[in-house]
Amino acid sequence: MKTIYYSQAPEKLFKETGPFFHVCSKPVDGLLFKDDDDRRVALVNLALAAEESSARVLAYAIMSNHFHVILETVSPTRFYSAFRERINRYLSRHGGIRLPDEPTVVPILSLSQLMDEIAYVIRNQYVVDSSVNPLSHIWCSGYLYFNPGFEWLARGLDYLSASSLSGRKIAQLTCSKAVDLPFGNLKVVNGFPAPSSFVDYKLVESLFSTARQFLTRVFRNVEALVETAIKVGEAVVVPDEEMLRILWKYCREEWGVKGMKQLSPAQRLELAKYMKYTYRSSNGQIARITQLSRQDVDDMFPLSANKK
Repeated sequence: MKTIYYSQAPEKLFKETGPFFHVCSKPVDGLLFKDDDDRRVALVNLALAAEESSARVLAYAIMSNHFHVILETVSPTRFYSAFRERINRYLSRHGGIRLPDEPTVVPILSLSQLMDEIAYVIRNQYVVDSSVNPLSHIWCSGYLYFNPGFEWLARGLDYLSASSLSGRKIAQLTCSKAVDLPFGNLKVVNGFPAPSSFVDYKLVESLFSTARQFLTRVFRNVEALVETAIKVGEAVVVPDEEMLRILWKYCREEWGVKGMKQLSPAQRLELAKYMKYTYRSSNGQIARITQLSRQDVDDMFPLSANKK
């Protein structure tokens, strides 16, 4: 992918590009990508599928049992079919679980929604693993955006064009016998596909305009990220520290108190309902944060009683 620098205002740029889609594979029971080798092959095949289907990648996240990608394309299902065909051949040879036949596809209809969907993809691993920094995690594209340090370091790397590799090197890169592949402008460094060569991170930067706006969407616009999780059919996960920030603000606005320690028992019960019905919090999280007993919370929400 050739790096392009965009000069239009974000709204104008959004209207003149697209259409955009959030494509998410349905999670499987067990591990789809068991280790870093599986994820590296998935990344290569993601780039190949984008090239083959004439799609432009804006963001991605490769999880252990599913993946997310934000695309500019006229046919998100064509992209998914190309990716699924390639990765399933690899997974079958290595005894892995196969990718589901049909993806979840969410059309993106506004600039604001596009920004939210990108933020959701970038923080997907972070919300389930507190040790992950979404801006440096190797299996999502978060480190590409508004990161001049990365660009400066990347200049010193020895990139190779994937299309110029020998048949043996291509086989090592893709873990397949195929050598005539649609690599496009994919670059490789030390046997690893370079995301900066197939992710249009400059388009994403132009859509967000500033690093502050980007970071705000990723770390503070939790309400919109909850809505995105519901749209793609995933469990809503809001880490405790983010939920506390949301609830401090809610308690201040709703009851005029400075913190949850000042809440009455009745207000704690109302707060529990707010957490469950607005953010789909687990019973365990509700009990931890509201200081209600787990039994009381399970009695309030019996259908969620077995969830942490």
